[in-house]
Amino acid sequence: MQKYLAIINFRTGYVVLLCLIVTYACLFYGFRFNLNITLFSIAVIFPLVFTIRESFKRRDRIINLLSVFKSSINAVYYCFANNGKLSGEKKEYIGEKLQTISKLFFNALTQDVYDPSLVRSKLDEIFEFLRDNSDSISNGTGLKIIRFLKDMHESIENTVGLKMHGTPISLRAYCLVFIYIFPFIFVPTLVNDVGEARPYVIYALSLIHGFMLISLYNVQSAMENPFDQIGLDDIRLEEFHFSEKKSPAESL
Repeated sequence: MQKYLAIINFRTGYVVLLCLIVTYACLFYGFRFNLNITLFSIAVIFPLVFTIRESFKRRDRIINLLSVFKSSINAVYYCFANNGKLSGEKKEYIGEKLQTISKLFFNALTQDVYDPSLVRSKLDEIFEFLRDNSDSISNGTGLKIIRFLKDMHESIENTVGLKMHGTPISLRAYCLVFIYIFPFIFVPTLVNDVGEARPYVIYALSLIHGFMLISLYNVQSAMENPFDQIGLDDIRLEEFHFSEKKSPAESL
């Protein structure tokens, strides 16, 4: 049942109430006009569909970036953890640094708390560790670690950037304004086409159209922030968290 109620919120109540009031007023005062609302409908539906499509594309891109982050941070960890020349304390040190980076990243996604300088400082600490222990880490492994760190940092910055810059705010505001205006244009035309003899049909069609438009807007609005864990289509962030594990060499 939750998936059917997820698209209903306070905006749904406003639009439904507005449709009822406008329909009652048009029937009571006999207000009607003959207007082709096709162009007006396109002006509402097209931007709604566009913003929904872009929101889903943005969500898919974020999932791809999170996958890159998880694979890169795990690769960095195992490059150090499988090195027999490094002590256990040094491996734990790297694990703690990577966990800190992961926490900073996911705090930025869920709590809007992001300090890029702090993330860069943690990455610099790993680079310094790599330089200070160059005698225990081969050049080939060191280059792999640097490449993985680059991919990890790039995925962090791109994901945070996508979170901060969503679909155009002005376009979403335009959609909402026209959804609220739609009953004033649609209902008088509906009264003219159907006639006052069947008011129940006018009420039903008015409510259906209003509910459909605001539900599409609510779907897009829920997709705008896929990190708040409120919408049904939100990204399951727990699947991308880094957790320190024993390396295969340590588990034997």
